[in-house]
Parts: sequence; structure tokens; C-alpha cells
Amino acid sequence: MSQLLQPSASLKTNPGLAQWLRFEVNGSVTVFTGKAELGQGILHALKLMAAHELDLPLDSVHIETANTQNSPDEGMTSGSLSVQDSGLAIRQACAHAAYLLKTHACASYAELQSHVDVKLPVDLSVPTKSTALTLTEGRDDIEALVQGQPIFLHDLGINVDLTPIKNLLHGRMVRGPGLRCTLRTEGWADAVAGLPKEVQAFRDGSLVGVVAPTEELAEKAASKLQRLLKWDVAALPDCREGGVDLVERAPAMDSQVFYESGEFHEASKDAKVYEAVYFRPALHHGSMGPSVALAVWEFDQVSSGLKVWSHTQGIFPLRKDLALALGIDAQQIEVQHVRGAGCYGHNGADDVAYNAAWLARYVPGQCVRVQWTREEEMQQSPLAPAMRVKLQATVQSVAAPTSSSPPKGRADLELLTWQHDVWSQGHSSRPGRAATPAFKDSWLTDQQFPVLESINVAAAAGAGAERNAIPPYSSAHIKVNAHRLLGLPFRTSALRSLGAHANVFACESFMDEIADDQGLDPVAFRLGKLKDPRARAVVQTLADQVNWLERRQTLSQKEGWGLGIAYARYKSKGAYCAVVAEVEVTHQVNVRRLWVVADIGEVIHADGAVSQLEGGAIQSTSWALKEQAHWDSNNITSTHWDAYPILRFSEVPEVQVHLMPGHSQNSGSLNPPLGSGEATQGPSTAAIANAVFHAVGVRVRQLPLTPDNLAKSALA
Repeated sequence: MSQLLQPSASLKTNPGLAQWLRFEVNGSVTVFTGKAELGQGILHALKLMAAHELDLPLDSVHIETANTQNSPDEGMTSGSLSVQDSGLAIRQACAHAAYLLKTHACASYAELQSHVDVKLPVDLSVPTKSTALTLTEGRDDIEALVQGQPIFLHDLGINVDLTPIKNLLHGRMVRGPGLRCTLRTEGWADAVAGLPKEVQAFRDGSLVGVVAPTEELAEKAASKLQRLLKWDVAALPDCREGGVDLVERAPAMDSQVFYESGEFHEASKDAKVYEAVYFRPALHHGSMGPSVALAVWEFDQVSSGLKVWSHTQGIFPLRKDLALALGIDAQQIEVQHVRGAGCYGHNGADDVAYNAAWLARYVPGQCVRVQWTREEEMQQSPLAPAMRVKLQATVQSVAAPTSSSPPKGRADLELLTWQHDVWSQGHSSRPGRAATPAFKDSWLTDQQFPVLESINVAAAAGAGAERNAIPPYSSAHIKVNAHRLLGLPFRTSALRSLGAHANVFACESFMDEIADDQGLDPVAFRLGKLKDPRARAVVQTLADQVNWLERRQTLSQKEGWGLGIAYARYKSKGAYCAVVAEVEVTHQVNVRRLWVVADIGEVIHADGAVSQLEGGAIQSTSWALKEQAHWDSNNITSTHWDAYPILRFSEVPEVQVHLMPGHSQNSGSLNPPLGSGEATQGPSTAAIANAVFHAVGVRVRQLPLTPDNLAKSALA
């Protein structure tokens, strides 16, 4: 036995071997996980890890879809943590199982079942395999997605009967004409009396919904009630350009020092102070398929309970808040995860699950299916908050070394001070984290649940608005101040990378501004300030791959073309990622090529990791060029693709992704695996902005990089 290993976060809370593995009579092994398949291919990656450790062929390993009855409670599928948390827990459990197989001289895992007590904990002293994964099979769900029967939650009860659903009813919510509405009591009876007899309408406070035997009937009934009911509408803050002045509009602010290190020293007379302010507007999730859920209440003399089918990111947090909102014990609720349209953070999946459960309670024994409209998806889902970032730095020249002098920009410029101030609403309003429910619609009921302020994730978990606010570059004194905006009517929550997108955009733009003013090469300047050898290796590898100096010089001779670079280590402890962007600026910014180099430690499934990095880079390009939420005095108005444009397929740049070796800068063994899903968000946008400056000499500090913002920056 080797020395006791440090358990993953998931194994700490789910220590039993039987919580992770079940040995089947045919010799196969069923693996349990609390992580959700959201389109990122995590179930395939976990299967690869299990099969490798168990020394079984891939088809002898089955991954059970997340369900509150059988799965370990692993919280949320978020933060690019599934491989680190669930994957390492499964790997350790499988290593223990393989050890038991050998110890008990079993011919197959089928015989092992009789030797495993249900309470047996995973033995952390059993070493896992130290070799890289040998299995390289592609995802086994792709062919089914393309050619097989529908497997998505959106298809349940419509195109194919995936579960034994009987007595299906279709539900729709009835919304007021504003983001914050209170229903008047007068007119309710008359409005309901005019509905078709097949339609049932329900009300609890200002929460209103209908159920009907067909979608068409439900939609018509909801539309009719929306026209007839009377509402009081609270005004929204008068704000422009996706929240650029929300700092001034916020009723309150919670400011604190998030991080400080080093000592402040007086600068010499030749030191120079830099200062700049950057802005990222409020963003929508913009999932292609609106959120959907199904729910059924079963009541009989023996037992009663609620079952919910959802594409949530967290089956257990959803169950917790459903219990709070509905006033029942959590053990009476079963949440079954079913794949949906995918998500990039906290979208409407949990809220629509509450809608379905709330309606289903009025029609016991019948399954209610609720699918939001595109308008609901854009208005009712949480927004990614608008963010303002102010950076200040003091730079001083120092004497270069007398021998083996590095290129200018590597050691002859010192960062004396670096201060990062970020203003933002909180980045999490997920369910399961408060004493009262987080569902927006639950706040409308007569139970008068309090409206919850969005919080920021704890620093130990990667932070929220402050994520990646601590610069990766060496400075004598660093200080990060966080200012959380309070009392605003917009519900905000997690969108891919949380605050890292805006913070990296600001930090990497600022580094380029300093380098340009000092006459330094952006790559050399970064390399001189990066102390982490893996970080330096990522930046240098990328520069070598694109032939940075020669390509940049060549593009400088082409009108409107530019090359920019940016780097970040996600959450300052996750994947290392550097991006180079090549742009052509005409009447608008056109991103032609993106190069990505990432160090994600041990590579579990290369195709999956490349897809995640590529997808993140493309989405970040869309954020950089186009996306910005809008609202008027009553409601959010960016409710369709004309009002909220996203990147078209014809505008998608060519993306090349290179993964560093799993043992990069570590000759002894493989580096631990790191998640890749959010690593490209910040560096891609920053690299594009830096490339735009290289192309036309205009520094755009306000996203998105639209023609209007480009012109405004040029005239500033």
C-alpha cells in the first residue's frame, strides 16, 4: 500500500465504494456520478477513466445518468471541475475495486459483489495507475445523437416515449408585462371563466399558470390570460449600453479588499503610473433550445412524492430548493437528469422545473410538461452581470543584468504596484445555497419568500466577480478590491467563466497597453513577468507555433490586419491557456483565426478537451463582437436573435488547438488533470481586443467590439 492520498472533493462527501460502483452479474461495472451530461462529453471521459483503472473494455463499463435516488451528491456540474472531482473519485474507487479483485482472486467483477460490504469506504491507500490513459475511443453517444432516437428532454412526451409517462398535460406560465410585476386581484374570475373547458388555470399570489391536453391549447390560454389580467409593473433602472452606468444606479454597494500581497514601495521619479477602465455588458445565456421540465405528483395510501425530469446542472441542489418552495421533505422528491439543450452556466433549467412541479401539484397523478418560450428564456433566466474593471499600475525601469541579458521587456521593466477594482452584481443565484428557494417564480407566491441577492462564489472555490482578478504577473504590491452592487432588479448568476471573462479581458488589455507605451513586445513582456514555468511554456509554445514576431510584422504591412495575444490560468489554479487572435478590421471586426495552446495536465479525452476549448473560444468571440443585453423601463427587450445577435456560422473563425503534454514541466510524473471547459473565455476576448489595437491603433475598452464602440473609442 502506498501513502494515503488526498481525496477529491466528491470523495470526501461520498466516501463509500458502493456510492460509486456496482458490480453486475455479467462481469460489467456500473459507475455512478452526480455530474450532469450537458453536451460537454463528461460521461464519456468518466467512462474512459473507469475502464482504464478497472482494466475493462469500454463496453463493459456503464455510466448511470445522475438521479437523486442512486447518485452520489456532487453538488453542481460547474466550474470545469467534473474531471478533478468526479473523475478522480471514480478513479480512486475503481483502483480500490481492482485491488479487491486481485486480493480475493476473483475471476471477474461479478464475483466481487459478495466480497464488498455496502458500507465499505474507498481505500485511499490503494495507488491509482500512474500511466496515461490508453483508451482513445471516441464518444459513444455521437452516433445516437445524429442517427438514433431522440434522447433529449425536449422530446419527452412529444416525439418519443422515453419514460412511462401517462396522462401528459402541457403547462404554460402566464407572465406580466414587466420584469417585476404584481398581479391585481380584480378580473381574475372573469378572465378564467372565458377559458376553454379543457384548460385549467391556477394562481398563487402573482404566480399564474395553465395546463391543457395540448401545447396549442396551453399557449392560447396563457396568451389570453396575459391580455386580460391586470398587473402593477415596477420600473427598471434607466441604464444604457447593457449596464455601463449600473454602478451609479445601484442602491447599495458592498466593498471589500479581496486580496493583497507584497509591500508598497515608493516609486522613483522616472516611474510611470497607468490607469484604465474596462467594461463588459450584461449577457444572456442564449441557449438554442429554451428550458423545459416534466413533473408528476403521485399520491396514494402508502406513499406520496414528486418526480421531476430536468436538464439541471445540480440534481441535489434542485431537490433541496423544490422541497423548500413546496413545503415537503426532500426525500419525497426524485430528480432525474435528462439531457437538454445544454447550458453555459445557470440558465432557466431549475426555474422551469419549479414551474412544472408547481403546476403538477394541482393535477395529482398527471405528468405536466412545461417548456419556456424564447421570450421567457431571455427574460426570466438569470443574466450574466455587467462588470466594470478599473486597473492601476506603477511601472519602473530597472537596470538590466550585465550578462546573459534577456530581450528587452523580459527583465528591464518592473511592476511596482498593481491594483484591480471590480464592480459587479453577484455571480451566483443557484438553488441549494440559501435557507429559502432561489426560484424567481417562487418569490411571487403568497408564501412571500424573500427576493435573494446574487452572491459571489467563495474564493476557495474560484470566486465570482473576483475570478482571475489576481494578475498572474509578478508585482511588488498587488491589491484587488471587490465592489458588489446590491438592490438592482436584475437576477444575475453564473455564465461560463463567471468574472474571469471581464477580468482577463481587462488584465490582458492593460498588459498590452503598458507594453505598447514602453515599446516592448507583448509576448516578451509577459514572459518576463510570469514565474510559473508551465505558464511560460504555454505562452512560448503558442508564440513559436504562430511564428509570432514574423507573422505580426507581416500583418502590420496589411491595412486593417492585426495579431494579438492573451494568457490566463483559469481561476488561478485550473487550466493554463494562451490565445492568439488574427483579425481584419473593415466596417466591423472580423476574427479570421484563433490559435489556442492549453495545459490541462493529464489529458483524459483529447477530442473532448479540444472541443471544449474550441467551443469556448468561439463563444468568447461572439461575446467580444456582438453580445449585449438590453432593457427598457419595464422589461428586458433583447428577447430574440435580431435584438440579441450571436455569432453566425459564416463568421466563425478558424480555430487551432494544441494541448501541452500531460507532464509539461514535470519530468517525474503526469500533472493532475484540469478542466478545459472555461479556460478560453477570457484569453480569447482579450486576444481579439489586442489584435484590433494592433490592426487599427484603437484601444476599445468597452465590449462588445461593435462598429459603434470602435468609432467611439477612436474619437475618445
